Amino acid sequence: MPAIRNAIKAAAPAASRPAETQACIDKRERILAVAEDLFYRHGFAGTTVDMICEEIGVTKPFVYYYFHDKHAIVETLAWRASVACLSTMKFPAGDDRPAHLKLAEGLQRWVAASVTHFRASALAFRVTASLRPEFRAELRNLANDFYADLGALMEEGRRQGTLSFEDTTVTTMAMGGAVGFMYTWYRPEGRLPPDELVSRLTATLCQMIGLRPAPSPAAQPAKARRKIQPRRTPQ
Repeated sequence: MPAIRNAIKAAAPAASRPAETQACIDKRERILAVAEDLFYRHGFAGTTVDMICEEIGVTKPFVYYYFHDKHAIVETLAWRASVACLSTMKFPAGDDRPAHLKLAEGLQRWVAASVTHFRASALAFRVTASLRPEFRAELRNLANDFYADLGALMEEGRRQGTLSFEDTTVTTMAMGGAVGFMYTWYRPEGRLPPDELVSRLTATLCQMIGLRPAPSPAAQPAKARRKIQPRRTPQ
């Protein structure tokens, strides 16, 4: 998606410079973190660059060195969250596991990413009208690709006899609604801690397609357990 790659580079010119230092990266990430929180609490229209500067304790030139304007910040946040959430059904070409096993992993990754990035995901939904048309088109392409991957795995699993559901499109859209609109009801300080929410919501999605989630390591016999290496986060 060259259009978006170019947009993100334009939004963060310093981040694309070969000689960028860790200090520059940290400053840029600080801007994004503060802006994300302010956008979430006050909305896009209710947040100004002055507010971002005040929260960080810097002047406008500091912010403008890394981002052209407020729109560049919001697009960077929205794209980062969208990629994290909507690339979770991608598997290596050589992964020949049955579809239901890949789905079990993909659904857990999807929900976990949505919980982690829920503020930026909420931002992407709430400021759609403020985004550039070409940027919105790239987000739609990303979402369409995700649902195509999800639907293909579901249909493969149904053919293999490991999944049970009626209509693929209706089911994928229902799953998307359950996860995509999490920002309307999820609160990190709420009744369920993030890891418990991920577990329960993933189980709910599995039930929607007749998939029995694998038992947790604690529930497996000791001899069947094996050490699982932590997943490396793609950069």
